[in-house]
Amino acid sequence: MLAAVTGASGHLGANLVRSLIDRKWEVRALIHHDRRALEGLSFERISGDVLDGDSLRRAFTGADIVFHLAGRISVVKWDRKEVEAINITGVQNVVNACMSTGVKRLVHTSSFHAHKQEPLKEPLDESRPLLDAGSYPPYNHSKAEGERIVRAGIAKGLDAVIINPTGMLGPNDFQPSHFGTTILSMARGKLPALVNAGLNWVDIRDVADGMINACEHAEAGSKYILSGH
Repeated sequence: MLAAVTGASGHLGANLVRSLIDRKWEVRALIHHDRRALEGLSFERISGDVLDGDSLRRAFTGADIVFHLAGRISVVKWDRKEVEAINITGVQNVVNACMSTGVKRLVHTSSFHAHKQEPLKEPLDESRPLLDAGSYPPYNHSKAEGERIVRAGIAKGLDAVIINPTGMLGPNDFQPSHFGTTILSMARGKLPALVNAGLNWVDIRDVADGMINACEHAEAGSKYILSGH
């Protein structure tokens, strides 16, 4: 089984690639620039970008499965242009490339932030509607729009499964990730303030394994929130 992975050098990608290799999958990774998280691993490398349709088609041709992980995480409004380019246009490019190359299944990584957060006193599950309008960060809206693009592909015959992780923590965080940076700032006494709040956290290795299990066993069109505590 050959899996093509976008965002392979990111935090989740680094753990997913390791899980796939441990399960004896062949891996072809689309890598933008940073390769530190994948050093020493045996897999096929393709240089590319989710905004470059040709590189996506090169990466996906002959692949059985595509795991789409590449995304831009940001909590600031002035990053909107890049967030929307990668998380919306990039998803459309991935869907188009999957359909044109005959990929058997797409596993798309969204986020629990794609859902409407209210009502806050009720559990958030897969039945919660996606965001449409409101004063949410561009990232949240972009992940909701990305899901809609995948759903549109499903309506045209694409076999796809959608994964919505919560806050991810764990090893192989080389860049580091947004959350990894925050934890390092806390540990070094450089975070200027803490707020009285909470978040659902999940071990990133569990997310990687959950994505593979969903790929192997889920029905087409399924959607799973992968959460922890």
